[in-house]
Amino acid sequence: MKASILFAAGFTAVAAFAGAAQAQYKTQGITKDEILIGSHIDLSGPIAELGRAGVNAARMAEEEINAAGGIHGRKLKLLFEDSAYDPKKAVLATQKLIENDKVFAIILATGNAPSTAAYPMIIKAGIPHLLPWAGSPLFTQPFEKLSFAFFPTNGDIQAPAVKYFMDQGKKRFCLVYQDDEYGVDVKEGVERALKTGGLAIIEEAGYKRGNTDFSAQVARVQRGNCDVLVTATVPAPAAGLIQEVRRRSWDVPVLMSGSSYDETTIKLGKEAMEGVYVAGFIPNPDPERSSQPVKDWLKAYQAKYNAPGTLYSAYSYAIVKVLIEGLKNAGPNLTVETLITGMEQIKGFRHIFGGPSIGFTSTNHKGMQGSQLFRVEQGRWVVFGPELPAIK
Repeated sequence: MKASILFAAGFTAVAAFAGAAQAQYKTQGITKDEILIGSHIDLSGPIAELGRAGVNAARMAEEEINAAGGIHGRKLKLLFEDSAYDPKKAVLATQKLIENDKVFAIILATGNAPSTAAYPMIIKAGIPHLLPWAGSPLFTQPFEKLSFAFFPTNGDIQAPAVKYFMDQGKKRFCLVYQDDEYGVDVKEGVERALKTGGLAIIEEAGYKRGNTDFSAQVARVQRGNCDVLVTATVPAPAAGLIQEVRRRSWDVPVLMSGSSYDETTIKLGKEAMEGVYVAGFIPNPDPERSSQPVKDWLKAYQAKYNAPGTLYSAYSYAIVKVLIEGLKNAGPNLTVETLITGMEQIKGFRHIFGGPSIGFTSTNHKGMQGSQLFRVEQGRWVVFGPELPAIK
């Protein structure tokens, strides 16, 4: 499989660069007045709507900390480059950020395929790779001092959700997956959970990024007579898949992967999404059901951007808040080394949106572990059941 080859190549590249990078950290992008942080994010590709929401929310967090005096007297400046969710463009954008713009660190690297493509360059340059908007295991395996993950890996999110359905007596699992690193990572989590019960995927089908017709994939997995359909998808393909499932009048529980957990998926999938499950970890911001701090944040976001705050904007806002915490811990003498120490001092950090706490140690840079099931009820994602423990 092409994605497997890409995964192996990325893993080898990261392993080769890791030792060298640790010996030669590169402190740049810092003046007495400013900290320059860069990001490659999708602003024109298949998840551009999510990317724009992410930029908006990151700007909110940036403006809030700067209005409060910055971090040890320095203003935070975020610089965004468009990757269009394309690995080659992500590499070029990252090269520009490091070599031309001289950023201190990379944050919010978006999408598994783009971010894993750019990751080796960042590590080789000795630049911190902080809190990517992706869940690839490459960011934490093998361990790299420069790399800190916000999300659980895609597999770590999916495995507990699959185990939940196994505990309900389900035994026949099918999978439709995006044929790239993201799909490979989700599949690993599915297989990890199934292995605990001596099970395996009954039938599977892949699709290429940008695909809009899923009739062949759904027809193939339907022949497997599965009692749970798992999808490793981003919002637009997820919506197309579920509509094809409903068009065939196939009454099967559908468990989507974490990247599908967004209001965009419901908007595109419409009534076909009712009853669909997803593996996630942060409750969707809701103007009626969320806590008062989240309601206030939603009002502020709406007033500023004339658009509703979404789960993906919440992710971005929370990520920048974790970054700020690490920068504060690093102290006024900011270097790559002091930032690493500052990030590793984060313990039990909680943002306003809920979900698992975030913390790091000197030997573990996974920010969160475990997952939570959500289900679409009356056109909304709602929490379904208790938080699910990690599956090792």
